[in-house]
Amino acid sequence: ATQRITLLAPRPLKGGEHRLGFAWSGKINDTAAGFFAIDYKNADGSPARMLATQFEAPDARRFAPMFDEPAFKAKFRLAAVAPANQLAYSNMPATVSRLADGRKLYSFAETPVMSSYLLFLGMGDVERKTVMAGKTEIGIITRRGVVDQGDYALVSAKRLLTYYDDYFGQPYPLPKLDMIAAPGSSQFFGAMENWGAIFYFEPTVLFDAKRATVSGKQNIFITVAHEIAHQWFGNLVTMRWWDDLWLNEGFASWMENKASADLNPEWLARETAVSQDREGAMGADSTAATHPIIRKVETVDQIGEAFDGITYQKGQAVIGMIESTVGADAFRDGIRRYMAKYKYGNTVTDQLWAELSSTSGRSVASFAHDFTLQGGVPLIRVQRAACEGGATRVTLEQGRFGLDAASKQPQLWTVPLKIGTVGNPVTTTLVKSDKPYGVTVAGCGPVVVNQGKGSYVRVQYDDASHAALVRDYAKLALADRLGTLGDDFALAASGDQSLARYFELVAAVTPDASPLEWDMIADDIGGLAGFFAQTELEAPLRARTATLLAPVMQRVGYAASADEAPIVTNLRETLVSRLGLAGDAEVAAQARRYVAALASDPNAIPPAIRQPILITYAANATPEEWEALLAITRGTNNPVAKNGYIRLLGTARDARLAERALGLVKASDFTAPQRAELLVAISGRHPDMAFDFAVANLDLVNGLLETSTRAGFIPALGARSNNPAMPAKITAFAEANLPEASRG
Repeated sequence: ATQRITLLAPRPLKGGEHRLGFAWSGKINDTAAGFFAIDYKNADGSPARMLATQFEAPDARRFAPMFDEPAFKAKFRLAAVAPANQLAYSNMPATVSRLADGRKLYSFAETPVMSSYLLFLGMGDVERKTVMAGKTEIGIITRRGVVDQGDYALVSAKRLLTYYDDYFGQPYPLPKLDMIAAPGSSQFFGAMENWGAIFYFEPTVLFDAKRATVSGKQNIFITVAHEIAHQWFGNLVTMRWWDDLWLNEGFASWMENKASADLNPEWLARETAVSQDREGAMGADSTAATHPIIRKVETVDQIGEAFDGITYQKGQAVIGMIESTVGADAFRDGIRRYMAKYKYGNTVTDQLWAELSSTSGRSVASFAHDFTLQGGVPLIRVQRAACEGGATRVTLEQGRFGLDAASKQPQLWTVPLKIGTVGNPVTTTLVKSDKPYGVTVAGCGPVVVNQGKGSYVRVQYDDASHAALVRDYAKLALADRLGTLGDDFALAASGDQSLARYFELVAAVTPDASPLEWDMIADDIGGLAGFFAQTELEAPLRARTATLLAPVMQRVGYAASADEAPIVTNLRETLVSRLGLAGDAEVAAQARRYVAALASDPNAIPPAIRQPILITYAANATPEEWEALLAITRGTNNPVAKNGYIRLLGTARDARLAERALGLVKASDFTAPQRAELLVAISGRHPDMAFDFAVANLDLVNGLLETSTRAGFIPALGARSNNPAMPAKITAFAEANLPEASRG
């Protein structure tokens, strides 16, 4: 369907400007699309409602008739009538007048010219707290009683606004920047960058010191950094059409990491991006189902499907590769030129490449096109490294990395690479051919290809080169240690080399190595055990996980020290979770003791391990313990805590309890988003059960979903299955129920 309306004029129109007026009424929805309501309970159990809008992708037309495409920029003026005890808020400040019946009329100032998806209107019985950043008023808006939990977001936003003003070379152009924190959740998004009125669900912006972990606090900063970066990349300069969505999301993802690294260096954000974001991007990009960053978008469903790991994480990785290749100063200068030239306008990717090429003196498009116009991950194989006369001659070969046979087809990239031997100067080169390629680097010793892991590429070493890296592993920079661990694990998963080679590398990681290394190992090994759930390999892999991680857990302990580094605190969270999911007896016993103590002390579990302790308890729950968790869930009024408990109900290892949880998906005492999240949680351990339930109850499940997620939701439930029959079942479902353009 074209999803357009045709208007016929009663008489021929003359050329020139005409005014088109509409009178209309609209629906307040119960899911986060268009104008929607969020129902929740106050601390005393009384019901409350907040109103908000969500217009990305094209849902502004649900709110009012308009040209709802990013290139149709306009200025907007809104007015709203609110009850006397409520506040209305939008992109711009408002003047307020009182009506004869006691209600208040909010007349909002005109916005700058902007795309329709960035418009916002909200209303509720809320509190607002503000700080100033130069001439800009920054506000946090929350339900009553929790506004002080927005203090960390306010401080972070103030730091970030100053940082971005300088980096982009353009001052933030609006008089205020509100951050609206709403209870509830969405299947499609956690926050939305509406210009001057950023919308968040509470867990992404409110910091509750009694419940939040250090990683949760970091995630708040990262999310705020992402959304404020959009105020420039996306809002001030906007992609012309949704096929260039990555200009918004990839750049904001990269900027969140850069700001975190510069403003919170103790977090090691650049290195964390290697172990997490890079791996996430390559995992999504290593199968035949991948797609280019810049993809053809023609339908509303395809717009929603574009919000994926390729757009966000691969986009972030490619931007980081370009900065690494042209240099940080030239890159920043190019971004400043781009912002100055196209502010309040729309662009395509090649316009960004042109500005970066101008400031760097290099043709960025000559290598960037290969990473944005085709899908897949390059694989650089080191065939041989030989020391000759104080230098090392390295022979390389290029191919495509893939996790399945269909994704290992011949493919070429122009790959920028930094290569060097440990402790010696680095050589920068471009690998363009699938033929063996030789490069000479300074010094002798272990060769590190893609030093610093700035380029988007997997690396596989010949036996001798890999053995040398294992021998001198501790001498590698942290980013290179993390990247090599990631490459070796992925190459084992793809069948390109044995898992034994990965464990040789892991054996070189000492218990007192960087917490980031053990965090990555714990996730990889724990994930491997999860992948083989309900097979004969699950038990030995869980045992291997416990054997490997228990000594590290013993060293880290359950209690945090006063001066502990954030990465240590985060490692403890990962270790407790992975050991608990592996069935480690001591961690499971600790979890039961902590949860039992909740009956007399709601804060019995230290915030740093609260979530992994609850995850462990839920995963290993007996029927009686699961029922106790359900009782806690139903008795909880805090909307954030309630959503967390609901997800936990779906994580039980016991299949009987998973069936019980599916019964709750059918029940009506939870909201539609909560029931959908419960179904997703069940699919984590019981994907076949969740998928079969969704197919058998298709109308019910579709009724729980937001429009933007409907096409991909049910196939994703089965995606974690190791059942050989599942791919055919997903294909059959897609052919019977999805439009052809959404089948992938």
